Amino acid sequence: MDVRLSDGWLRVPAKTNNSKKKKAMKTPFWFFMMEEKRRLEQEGKWNDKKTMEELVQATIPIWKQNKTDPGFLAPYIEQHRIWKMNRSKNLENVFDSLGRPLADIEREAQRVRKREDDMNTEVEQTVKKASNLVAVARTNFFLAHFNFLCKTERDFYIPCEGAVVEFSLEKGIVKCWQEFLSPLDSIPIGYKYKCIQSSRVTHNLTPEFEHYQTDYSKIMDSLVMFLGGGDSLPPLYVMPDHMDTADCITQFIINKSSSKLNFKIFSLSKLLQELGHYPSIHIAQALMEEDRYSHHAGLGCQFHESLSNPHHCSLSICKRMFFTLASSCSNLYRLHLKPGRHLPPDQVEENLASQLQITSLSYVREERINRKVPTPGGVTSVPAQFDPKLMVTDKSKESTSPTKNDEDFPNPPVTNICLAKSTGAIPKTSHNPFRARDVREKPSVAKTRATHVKSVQGWGDNIRLL
Repeated sequence: MDVRLSDGWLRVPAKTNNSKKKKAMKTPFWFFMMEEKRRLEQEGKWNDKKTMEELVQATIPIWKQNKTDPGFLAPYIEQHRIWKMNRSKNLENVFDSLGRPLADIEREAQRVRKREDDMNTEVEQTVKKASNLVAVARTNFFLAHFNFLCKTERDFYIPCEGAVVEFSLEKGIVKCWQEFLSPLDSIPIGYKYKCIQSSRVTHNLTPEFEHYQTDYSKIMDSLVMFLGGGDSLPPLYVMPDHMDTADCITQFIINKSSSKLNFKIFSLSKLLQELGHYPSIHIAQALMEEDRYSHHAGLGCQFHESLSNPHHCSLSICKRMFFTLASSCSNLYRLHLKPGRHLPPDQVEENLASQLQITSLSYVREERINRKVPTPGGVTSVPAQFDPKLMVTDKSKESTSPTKNDEDFPNPPVTNICLAKSTGAIPKTSHNPFRARDVREKPSVAKTRATHVKSVQGWGDNIRLL
């Protein structure tokens, strides 16, 4: 059973219907039947060749005849109660809703707690082993990150890229290791679309990427050499929410390379807590999650820099995590932060001749335009008979007192009229009570009447009738 530590959830595989243990239930009748079996064996009327069904047929008439007697049932009910109480204490026979024995869950919880305690102890001893702050600043650590195509239902992370950075607080980034990890045959049937869907918005790598390294023996040898070699490898520090991914992919590398070495995956937040002398790991976790250098160019591999997508590159993520850690410890250790070592480089040189030719590579990008733009508020359709001159008015010359001309143009009746909501446009209706009159039909009247603006009651303030 795989032991993983990340977000506190226990990785206990669910039992299938075939592997799930049947619960052996014992009733008071079962205890009576076993007692009758012992009596028949003493009388010589029972042997091992007879089946359990024959025993049931021999004892069921006696049980039906006496089951209404409380004194007859009392000893068997008591035996059943004792058996049930003892059974509840045995977690091997108690299952959860997924068919997993509670004993497996308890053992998994103990392993997780032990691993976390061992990790915290080793990190604390690594920092305390240095006599002073100068010795701590000169200690080398290894920071890692792994990209994956997608996560399957069985909590397997399909690998595609890995990166490791060696650093010290004094020198900054010392050297880097990066490789494109081939998924080989680890993609289950039906997961290819999910891989492309995830890659489209992250690292852009596809299952058919041409620059994958398929020889995992070479990958393991180069990584072990990068970590210093030997039988005991130094721990790889990753973010707490990335520990499951790092565990799965490093174990995949070990299995495919048939190596006997093991990688230790530790929490980077715990390391920052010890290096920065923070009182709580939650403070260190909040500092690491800032990722203040997330959009600096020149930090990723050549492929992601060619795509202008270094944000999701494993190498860029490793460098940015160290830059965040170094800036958080700079005051305590009085570090002189150098661009390119403790900080992103000031200038990024683009060598077009050495750029990777990505036109012939298999990758995916999210370049679709979102055309589902909602209509801005307040915009309505303009009626076909709309006249812009009707919207023009001089409010400075408006008069609230009625005049003689106003009497010639009385307000239209408003009784039994449902006024529409003001939207800033003349409503397009056939029975509009506020429709402008055509004064050209009566030229004599038009000459004698002076044009005057009359405000309409119950309508928008910006609509006036001539």
